[in-house]
Amino acid sequence: MSVVLGVDVGGTKVAVGPVDASGAILAPLLQEPSVVSDTESFVDGLVETLRGAIGQFGSFEPKAIGLACAGTVDEARRLVVTSPNLPLRRVPLAESLQASLGLQIVLENDANAALLAEATVGVAAGLRDVILLTLGTGVGGGILINGRLYRGVGGGAGELGHTVVCGGGELCRCGARGCLEMYASGRALARFADERAGSEVEDPDRVLARMSERHRLDGRTVGRLATRGYPGALSAARELAIWLGRGLVSLVNAFNPEMIVIGGGVADLGEILLEPARGYVREKAMSPNKDQVQIVQASLGNSAGMVGAGLVAWEVCG
Repeated sequence: MSVVLGVDVGGTKVAVGPVDASGAILAPLLQEPSVVSDTESFVDGLVETLRGAIGQFGSFEPKAIGLACAGTVDEARRLVVTSPNLPLRRVPLAESLQASLGLQIVLENDANAALLAEATVGVAAGLRDVILLTLGTGVGGGILINGRLYRGVGGGAGELGHTVVCGGGELCRCGARGCLEMYASGRALARFADERAGSEVEDPDRVLARMSERHRLDGRTVGRLATRGYPGALSAARELAIWLGRGLVSLVNAFNPEMIVIGGGVADLGEILLEPARGYVREKAMSPNKDQVQIVQASLGNSAGMVGAGLVAWEVCG
């Protein structure tokens, strides 16, 4: 059976699976840790992981490999220009892997890949004008216009986390101030909770304070506390939701999409996050845009990038 291998390359792990032309995953995934100490070690480790996957999934006759990678991907030159969590700066990753493995390599930005997956077999299936935001350690984005991924002239389109929502606000790692990433990411959620630590009203049992003192107050922990109804964590989540709403207003007004899909770990807050964000959009965005957009949680979870990478490879090798 002819398939492609979809690969999601992250800062902590690499996930690989066989993907058919419809976007279905045909076998349990292979997962290996990422080696991020330096560029050479990273590429060598990725080659070994992919060789193992080719052997494991060899009965499916993989004809190409689709690779979803965080960062700016120059599609024409098949290189990673820069990546926030990987030691890749102007690295011709597709050519390096293709030379080592003897299979066609198709490279894509991870958020673009996740968006393609959601628009093919996920919550946005059948829609043609869709935006995806991934709320994790940072904030990534992807844009689908008239059924096609919009990558921009140099492959760098979709950096929606660097939409400015607070002029002169928090300093972002990109060098600007007030980016959405600084207000709607997992790090932002932890910061908002830390600001509430010790409050008699929002932290009555000093749970946040104790975690802050032990340096254990991260976005995932705050999210769990919020879903359990803990006051300070809920308040932090609602603050983040309003900042997210501000970013969404700009996207709704600029793109007039049918749907905005919210993914990433922060999206696990579900309606705690989405209901206030939708309300802000209904109040502040322009008509008819605000009446035409759906704002929903992503449905494919951690498999979205891998599935999307496989679908991109199918588009190229058919």
